[in-house]
Amino acid sequence: MVVSSPSMTDVIQLQELRLAVLAFLMALVTGAGLYLGVKLLLAVLRGRSLPRVERAAALVFLGLLLTEAGCFLYALLIEADWLQVTRVEVRTARLPAGTRLRIVHLTDLHAEGWSRALSRLPDEVNALQPDLLITTGDAVNAESGLPVFREVLSRIHTRYGRYAVRGNHDVWYWSELDLFSGGVSQELRQTALRTAEGRLVLCGAPYGQEGHIDTCLRENPDGLRIVVYHTPDLVEELAPLEPDLYLAGHTHGGQVRLPLYGAVVSMSRFDKKYEMGRHQVGATTLFVSRGIGFEPHAPRVRFLCRPEIAVIDLVGTGNAG
Repeated sequence: MVVSSPSMTDVIQLQELRLAVLAFLMALVTGAGLYLGVKLLLAVLRGRSLPRVERAAALVFLGLLLTEAGCFLYALLIEADWLQVTRVEVRTARLPAGTRLRIVHLTDLHAEGWSRALSRLPDEVNALQPDLLITTGDAVNAESGLPVFREVLSRIHTRYGRYAVRGNHDVWYWSELDLFSGGVSQELRQTALRTAEGRLVLCGAPYGQEGHIDTCLRENPDGLRIVVYHTPDLVEELAPLEPDLYLAGHTHGGQVRLPLYGAVVSMSRFDKKYEMGRHQVGATTLFVSRGIGFEPHAPRVRFLCRPEIAVIDLVGTGNAG
C-alpha cells in the first residue's frame, strides 16, 4: 500500500503561511495598542476625551497588548523551563500478564549550557525509576553543549540501560561529535534485550537512515518491538510491519501552541496530524514528545507546550507461560 501525504515542501510553505498570519496579527495588536494607547494618554494629559468609539477601541487594543506582553513573559520566564511528566500506559500481550516495564523517553535536549530544565532533569527522571531511558535525537546546539548533554544522561540511572539515536541536527551539524561513548548511552541500530519482563527489540537509526529500521523489524518478528527514530514521519510506512511502539520527537509539540488550535509549526511531513502525544496507527502506538530544549535560532519560549518527560509504562497482558 502506498502512503500518500503532502510533500515536505508543501507542508513547510503552509506552516510558513501560518507563521506569517500569526506574526501579522501580533504586529497589528502591538501597533494599534501602542498608537491608541499613546493617543488616549495624551488626551488624558490635556484634559480632553476621545470620541466614544475611539476610546473603546483604545481600551480593547491596550487590553490585547497587555495580554500579549503577559503571555510572552510567561512563555519566556516560566513555561520554557517548567518540566512536565506525561504518563502513558500501553497494554501489550507481548509481555506476560502482571509485568510492567517503564521507559522514560526524552528528546530534543538541544543542549547549549545549563538551563534550569536541564539542571533538574536527572533528578526528575531518577525519581521515576525507569527501566530504560530512550533519547530520540537533537542532543546539542553547539559543541559547548556536549559536556552538559553527556553529564545529564550519565546521571540518569536505569535497570536495563540508556539508548539513543541521532536527530537531524546531530546528523547535519554534529556528525563528528562523540555524543554517546563511555557509557553515556548506546547508539541504536538494532538491539535485542532479554529482560525479566520479556524480550525487547529496539529498532533505531540516525535521522535519514531509516532503512535500518525496516530491516530490523523484518528480521525480528518476535518480542516486543520498539521503533526509535527522531521524527514521526515513518509511522504510516512502518505500520504494516506492526511494531508495538514508536517513540519520536522533532516537532517540539509546536513549542508555541494556540488555544483550541494547537501547533502552528510541527516540521513533520504529516503537518499537524502527529504534532505531539499519543496516537494509534494500526497496531502501533506512536508517542511524539514535546522535547526539552529549543532549536539554535528559535525563540527561547514555550506556550501551552511545557518541556516534557514522557513515561511509557508497558503493561503485560500475555500468557505468563
